[in-house]
Amino acid sequence: MSLLAVAPLGAQTTAPTAPENEVVVLSPFTVSAESADRYRAGEAISAVRVRAPLLDTASSISVITRDMIDDLAPGRVFDVTRYVAGVQEGRGIQFQDRMIIRGFETQNGARTVDNFLQSADADNVEESIIDRIEVSKGPNAILSPAGAPGGSVNIITKAPSFRPSRTLTLQLGQFNAQKATLDVGGPIADSKSLAYRLVGSHQDTRTYWSSSAKNKNSAVAPMITWRISDQTQFTAKLVAAQHEIFREPALIIDPATKSGTVDPKLAPGFGYNGLNGTQTWSAVKTDSLDLFANLTTTINENLSVRVAANARRYNSDSDQEFVNGLPGLNNRYNPYTGELTLNQTWALTNTSLAHNATTNPYIATPRAYFNPGAIGVRGQIQWTQAETANFQTDAVLTHQLGVVSSQTVVGFGYSRQQGYSRVKDPGTLPAIDLSKPTAYAYPVYPANLTAHNGNAYTNMQGFINQRLGFFENRLYLTGGLLRYSTKTQSWSWNVNTGIANPRSVLDDGKNLWNLSALYKVRDNVSLYASRSINASPVIANNQPLWRSGEQDEIGFKTEFAGGKLSLNGAYFQIAQTNVTVPNPARQNDPTAPEQLVSDLKNKGYEFELMGRVSDNLSVIATYSHLKMRDALGRMVRGVADNNASTLLSYRFTDGEAKGLTLNAGVSYSGKRAGDAPINYTVLNVTGKTFFFLKAHAVDTFGATYRLNDRYTFRLNVDNMFDRKNYLAVAGGVFWGTGLTTATGRNIRFTTTVNW
Repeated sequence: MSLLAVAPLGAQTTAPTAPENEVVVLSPFTVSAESADRYRAGEAISAVRVRAPLLDTASSISVITRDMIDDLAPGRVFDVTRYVAGVQEGRGIQFQDRMIIRGFETQNGARTVDNFLQSADADNVEESIIDRIEVSKGPNAILSPAGAPGGSVNIITKAPSFRPSRTLTLQLGQFNAQKATLDVGGPIADSKSLAYRLVGSHQDTRTYWSSSAKNKNSAVAPMITWRISDQTQFTAKLVAAQHEIFREPALIIDPATKSGTVDPKLAPGFGYNGLNGTQTWSAVKTDSLDLFANLTTTINENLSVRVAANARRYNSDSDQEFVNGLPGLNNRYNPYTGELTLNQTWALTNTSLAHNATTNPYIATPRAYFNPGAIGVRGQIQWTQAETANFQTDAVLTHQLGVVSSQTVVGFGYSRQQGYSRVKDPGTLPAIDLSKPTAYAYPVYPANLTAHNGNAYTNMQGFINQRLGFFENRLYLTGGLLRYSTKTQSWSWNVNTGIANPRSVLDDGKNLWNLSALYKVRDNVSLYASRSINASPVIANNQPLWRSGEQDEIGFKTEFAGGKLSLNGAYFQIAQTNVTVPNPARQNDPTAPEQLVSDLKNKGYEFELMGRVSDNLSVIATYSHLKMRDALGRMVRGVADNNASTLLSYRFTDGEAKGLTLNAGVSYSGKRAGDAPINYTVLNVTGKTFFFLKAHAVDTFGATYRLNDRYTFRLNVDNMFDRKNYLAVAGGVFWGTGLTTATGRNIRFTTTVNW
């Protein structure tokens, strides 16, 4: 089991909105509720722990505003982050908010909510509670020491407001719709010191693949802010969420596929839009409860302090159908070429003698990969529970040292988690017969547990980040140092005796750091260079390891039109050791290692245009190019070399069309490796990628009409041209590894009432 064991030290969420005509000085730990443009924010907190203009930040950070989220009406976080440079879709699209940033998948450690880590959780963050999203790219020793080196997604939740606001939103659609959201808030009894907010949502919707396969999501989030004084403010949020997420349809790649094929087909009998024998009860059910508390105070004009805490309880009840009994792949690789031949096995002519290319070669024997009339499946139940406690405190000191400006941020963090998982596997099920409709069947599970595992971590972090400004803040030099100490443990109980087996323990510490320089060529143009590292403790295959990442980056940033439009570019090189991914062979072979461990390297460049190009038109346009390769020079599963996106929003501000907004977007992903091949055959030949996903584009169109500031009507059409019947995501040759088909056209209609 892999454990990511750190809660990043963080800053406060978006500041509560003040009443009209009241001037409130923002704490340096908050960002303004206002943005430079509907599609562009001018500042972020996901860099140096405090609010900073993006133009003055020597790293790549992209901010997704609430206006953009509203326009796209996303079902999951990736539906909006796909328009950020360097972000691609990860495996297992239904859950875990998985995505790939600069070539590295964010699973198990890069998702933070209000700067608190939520590690290895199976749920997605509910869109209704999100205020904005900050995507910080590259390893950050201060913000997210244990995150993926490609970057982190920091989700900032809504906050109470002193301006009264009440909205009810209803959404109907073909699939991934059927949702109601209530969002109310304002001062408590006309108070100038107390404000509240209550957000609640419920969704019960079909999936694309079947009306019987459901996704159900609910959330409720009461919040309160107490403005104790002009200098001190306290905010508390309680976020409760439940999710029931349908797993995925049964899919197998056509065994007749030739090695190296781009855009392979499914095996005969499997449909692109259907369950293909997967039972509708196959789902992951989660419930979570989070309490966030945040106190900020300004001691004087130079010193501010923040104290924050988070308590989280998370439960997962996974009852899923998995493939069972498909043969292993090792002996289906051609020993001489490294190519996978799914319908053939390879063995020596005479297995009792050593290999000889002439007298005793390896020969292929036709052997079907599976029987379409009897595809073995099994049920697996896994109950998971985790309880987490986090504490963070940090302070920012600003002062002027002659002609040099100084900003010092110091902080301490403590986090502790203990979790358990209990498993019943296998559950007996009838085999799938592709020629016959599948009748409802529920597994017959063993009476007793088959696995009982535990994990725990205790982390402490202390950091200092120093920024110096020279030449009237034309030149910024920044350095950060963090001491990260952890005791990460993993253990299992003998299911027969109930006695715990010996623990795998990583009890160690690391010094992590970052250095950067930024020079403002002009007031609206910056050049920068940075080097940063991070490391996370993991236990892979019962072995304690440090997963270390490092990045060198150079780039430029510009702002135009009073900060409403930006153009940024960056070149980067990233390396990471001990990268772990779930081993697909584990699906069929319980004795196989749980995870594959390797080192990865990546380099690339990206460009991002974001903001207002005219009074009516806002635009996002991005392009990124990577060269992500494993240690043997092969493309990494799921990572495309080339990605691009464009999102346009045009607002009519006068005339008969006043109140109408039109938006259209397209996201392009290049060719990607579909599977992770073996490293070497028995003859030491490098294994080759079996198949690749074709390059494809996903489009969306939206129209919003606002009537009298009270009613809002929105139409969203995803995949307008109904491109479907191809593989959109993959991780192996059969389902359960991330293999997923593209969804067809989806039309949704939303109505919002303000009162």
